[in-house]
Amino acid sequence: MFEQLITELDQVLDSTIVTPYTAVIRLSISFVLGAIVGGERQMRRRDAGMRTFTLICMGSTAAMLISIWIPQTYTTFLNGDPGRIAAQVLTGIGFLGAGAIIQSHGSIHGLTTAACIWVMAVIGLAVGAGMFVPAIITTFFTVFILLSLEKLEKRMFLSGVNKILTIHCSTSTPDLRSIRKILEENKVFIVSVSYENNYEKDTAVITYKVNLKSISSYNALFGEIRKQGYITQIRLLA
Repeated sequence: MFEQLITELDQVLDSTIVTPYTAVIRLSISFVLGAIVGGERQMRRRDAGMRTFTLICMGSTAAMLISIWIPQTYTTFLNGDPGRIAAQVLTGIGFLGAGAIIQSHGSIHGLTTAACIWVMAVIGLAVGAGMFVPAIITTFFTVFILLSLEKLEKRMFLSGVNKILTIHCSTSTPDLRSIRKILEENKVFIVSVSYENNYEKDTAVITYKVNLKSISSYNALFGEIRKQGYITQIRLLA
């Protein structure tokens, strides 16, 4: 009985024809894979969490199933390309990805979540096409990248402490390249930057989120920045 059940399951998994059984199994697999990646995003308190990623994966799988089902059911259907249904998923998913990206004063957040949304749509399409092994492998590597490579990245590039460096300028057109070069020469890693201009008062405020070595004095760094001649105030906050 058990062996017969396994045999029937293998036949359904290997089937290239969309039936209610193949549709249920593929949607179930996409549900699990979407929940795995979404769970990681949920634990990090991202706006796009388990529900969002599960729905994206299942929706992409359903779109691929429809793309396969239409030509096998309507054999006389000659006008149009049913494969466009699946192809347009990747185009449409860009709107969700754009919604996950937050831009604030020149600092951009949410790129990783947006990339995950796109990858999740690809995984859903792969499941819908019956490419279960590539879909599972892609899911595994996605979770690995989100969990492990972040720690490695921090060890390699962000081994110091994170601080907020605010530079007030007496001109609305400061030389950003020169300031960036000074920071890089002093081994200050720039995580993100925001820039604010006040043309009425001819001033500017540059705010850097930086990672730097934990040292007792920053006088040398501040002195190099002040050599620009238009720096009125420098603040470094934890």
